[in-house]
Amino acid sequence: MTKHEILNKLLIKPKSLELAGGDYTHNAKAEIYTNAESDISYLLSLAGFENDAEKVFYDVDGLSILSIGEKEPKDTDLIFVNDEEYYMEIGENSVYIAGPNEAAMLLGLKAFIRMSEELGALPQMKIEDYPDIPFRTVHTCIFRPDDGTDKEKTAPEDLKAMIKNAAIAGYNHIIIEFWGMFPYKNEWAHWPEAYTREQVEDVVSYAIDKMHIIPIPDQNLTSHAAWSRISSRQHVVLDQRPDLDYLYIPGGWCFSTEDQRVKDFLTSCMDELIEVFRNPPYFHCGCDKCFGFGSGEEDRMTSADILFAKHISFLNTYLAHRNIRMVMWGDMLYCSMDALYWKCSENTANYIPRNVLINIWTHNNPGRNWQDASFFEDKGFETVYSPFMQEASIESMVEVCRERGSHGIVQTTWHRPQSAVPYVILSGALQWCGKKPDSALVAAHAEKWYN
Repeated sequence: MTKHEILNKLLIKPKSLELAGGDYTHNAKAEIYTNAESDISYLLSLAGFENDAEKVFYDVDGLSILSIGEKEPKDTDLIFVNDEEYYMEIGENSVYIAGPNEAAMLLGLKAFIRMSEELGALPQMKIEDYPDIPFRTVHTCIFRPDDGTDKEKTAPEDLKAMIKNAAIAGYNHIIIEFWGMFPYKNEWAHWPEAYTREQVEDVVSYAIDKMHIIPIPDQNLTSHAAWSRISSRQHVVLDQRPDLDYLYIPGGWCFSTEDQRVKDFLTSCMDELIEVFRNPPYFHCGCDKCFGFGSGEEDRMTSADILFAKHISFLNTYLAHRNIRMVMWGDMLYCSMDALYWKCSENTANYIPRNVLINIWTHNNPGRNWQDASFFEDKGFETVYSPFMQEASIESMVEVCRERGSHGIVQTTWHRPQSAVPYVILSGALQWCGKKPDSALVAAHAEKWYN
């Protein structure tokens, strides 16, 4: 195959690909050597190798290395442009992957897995590649199976399928939002049909230990306080314990955030999620669609804008003390295209801590002149953008993110995790290389890796 033919078959087009002539001969029982600290045996099995990797701590200027078929590392003078770039060299009987750290090297291994499926017979070649966008994330939700609402499957095995698909498609994080389905120690804080702790831990372990993608917990700690969908008209806590109404504003849509009992409850929720998610680097606190925020009895003499800023600062401080970065939806602070009901004064954003990562979204196509990104970034915030299932919106947001040098993309799936699979794959490819893949490549990837 020519270089052009090879690139046409690849979902993600690498930034540098150099053919060496001849083909690679795969040997499932090839000797494998690495200085990776974590267990990569599952990824190696996906790559078609049967042997466990032998730990060989190469002294090569701090590089993370995987060498298949050759024990001695190659004498290659590598310079990496960022901490996610990998170098791959495929020889006649060998595969060599290196990166400035283990995460980068594993991105190279996942690329090898993906390309092996796409190309079938691999040519001998050298590849250097890295993603254009640093924070590449899929967002998904876990709903109560029998809540009567229109939605798709979110059982543990479905989550694992999403994690595998996302990891092979080049993502480095997955956000998992619980809607009454996390097994909190307070039994009234989740539905009886919630996941067990063992099930959540198994999903987290699959993400971290097998697919080497970082799971991020998401629990709305401000609004959506019913922790169930609007269309279900159900309230996780009050339907089971109406005597706990003091935790909420009248109607139960938002937490009564000035009440110390609420603060204690929310911090206990954060603690449990942080423990099960193994001290994640990020925690998504929701904070969107705050209908009626600040209308609790003890709040009625204070501006809702002030109450909102105080609450965000409270959540952020609690997480920051644990070295965890808070993420929140930005629509209550500013939104030009959606959520045009009550919002804070635009000045409220000036009182939000700048370390908070602002997640801005629209289910529409924002085009190239999206006011939301500049609103937050001009104030000193880092931002991530969230498209849904619309190709034009995904393309626009990824392009704006690339042009502005924003922090990343959070590709949402909401209640349509299966329908969203091709959009997740499309978005992942665009975030890496900016080149839209052929729909047949997207379909082939979904058929192979969403299982």
